[in-house]
Amino acid sequence: MEERYGKLSLLNIMTNIWLGEWDKYEEIMEEIPQAVKTELPFHSSYNREVVPLWYDNHFFIPGDHFISPFFSSYIQEIEDEETRKMNLLCLISLYEKTGFLYPLEIDRFPDHIGCLTAFLSSVLKEQVAAIQEDDFVYLHHLEELENKFLKQYIQPLINTLLKQANKKVSHSFFKEFLKFYADIMIAI
Repeated sequence: MEERYGKLSLLNIMTNIWLGEWDKYEEIMEEIPQAVKTELPFHSSYNREVVPLWYDNHFFIPGDHFISPFFSSYIQEIEDEETRKMNLLCLISLYEKTGFLYPLEIDRFPDHIGCLTAFLSSVLKEQVAAIQEDDFVYLHHLEELENKFLKQYIQPLINTLLKQANKKVSHSFFKEFLKFYADIMIAI
């Protein structure tokens, strides 16, 4: 159970970073013990005045430093627009089937990496609830969903995302964060 809570905390931190929710990020980091903070290599480079500006440069404003935060940007074998639309509709359908409401209020598309990470976080929350209710059939279903989702939506973009970041990211917070994110998503 502690491992799930740990994964859930990491996913919440990473979701806040991907979505640029710095108040929530700071709130979570205030509650985390110092020993745990040192395990987060990116946090030591966090500066509230600078990091949001680099966030916009890397993930929001197209330009020299831009890295697409959208799953659909990394699927090279899908060339035609119809297939991309179908994949997006399947993702939305998956969200709806599980009762996940992706964050519309922050103006992000459902295939934004922050939304994908938030979805994983919601699956982990459900896993914790299933354990507390001794519903191991539902827990098994959720674990399969987590693994399938990681393999289908997150892990395929990791290598290309890191290659893009290697060329375009100079701020240490995001360099360390993206490496950390990739390591966690591959290890999960």
